[in-house]
Amino acid sequence: MKIKLTNQERQRLLTIAEDLIRLESDSLYGSEKAVSDYIFQFFQELQTEVQKQECTPGRDNIIARIKGTDSSHCTMYSGHMDTVPVGNLSRWTSHPLRPAVRNGNLYGRGSCDMKGSIACTLFAAEYMRRHGLVPNHDILFVYDVDEENQNLGLKKYLESPAPADLILVGEPTNLRLNAGHRGVMAFTVTIHGKSAHAGQAALGKNAIYAAAQVIASVKALEKELSKISQKYVGAPSITVTQISGGEKVNVVPDRARLRIDRRLIFGENCFSCTKQLEEILKDIEKETGGAAELEVTTYCPPGKIDPDTFLFRQLAFLLEGAGMNSHPEGFPASCEAGLLQEKCRIPAVIFGPGSISQAHQIDEYISLDQLYKGAELYIQFFTKLNYTENFQSYLNNTASALKGGQDV
Repeated sequence: MKIKLTNQERQRLLTIAEDLIRLESDSLYGSEKAVSDYIFQFFQELQTEVQKQECTPGRDNIIARIKGTDSSHCTMYSGHMDTVPVGNLSRWTSHPLRPAVRNGNLYGRGSCDMKGSIACTLFAAEYMRRHGLVPNHDILFVYDVDEENQNLGLKKYLESPAPADLILVGEPTNLRLNAGHRGVMAFTVTIHGKSAHAGQAALGKNAIYAAAQVIASVKALEKELSKISQKYVGAPSITVTQISGGEKVNVVPDRARLRIDRRLIFGENCFSCTKQLEEILKDIEKETGGAAELEVTTYCPPGKIDPDTFLFRQLAFLLEGAGMNSHPEGFPASCEAGLLQEKCRIPAVIFGPGSISQAHQIDEYISLDQLYKGAELYIQFFTKLNYTENFQSYLNNTASALKGGQDV
């Protein structure tokens, strides 16, 4: 059975996406509650098994399950409910929390990353219930908080994860199967100097000057890292993204603070990347005489799946049957697939509607074509993936049906 949404069904999907966009869920302020309540009520109204998992007061993961004919197997969908801050409101063409459709696109904060994807899964659950579609196996939906910050929600879920055979991470991939992503780390470096009157600067130790030396060393490391590359994930990177320091123009600053973003490839880990920065800071301390502190604030490992695996090939085949490109790509950003793989030992594929190039941007949007097609494909994945029958037999039977012009 091929899935093709009617105009009425498309409007229903669009309404769900718009509902989600209207609900602020900025991870910086931990404000995902309205979205988690919406999703919880949505599944309750479908009379589907659903629960809240408290991470901290007012911040809940939502975990729902649709029972299949064989509950010994399970496909898990992973999506994050939070968004990055809206930024400068004056730069948006329309208000980021008031969804707007223009030129075939749905605009609003989170439309692409990743409320569009979540809307597709909610619609898919509703569609399956309305049409009496029972999947071959269980479908587990895990919607977590704080992905854009410190992965608080997923870490809570991973304290006691449910068994699954495959994880679909719904980040925006333009509906292409992504087989890998880089890991991510975030560091805070605090440099301590000694204050003095700027008119007698030699009596102090300028923490901003020391920070400048750290930046130069990080830039040199960035150049070296750019010479390395791996299939699907590319090169590792390191970038200084924030700097602050000083109190008054006539006072030598005794403190400076840097934030550093680090992207990891396979063979790198939290320890090795931290050690690189520790060595840089040791050298700077020797040169400047000031002390430096290093704090790791975020860590997600890289993730990868072999495209030749049984389940990846099934997904590729289903995409081809829908006339879509099934060639595997790498996800250019980081996401929670690596954390899920590391803790659960379950293969994870990154797949969702929208383009990552629109994520975290002013005037963020998702194309309506991607939204509608994303829902159709999720329904196909949820109802057609098969964990038990012979894969080659499955391919042969499905190929014969397609050749004969039948819906499968």
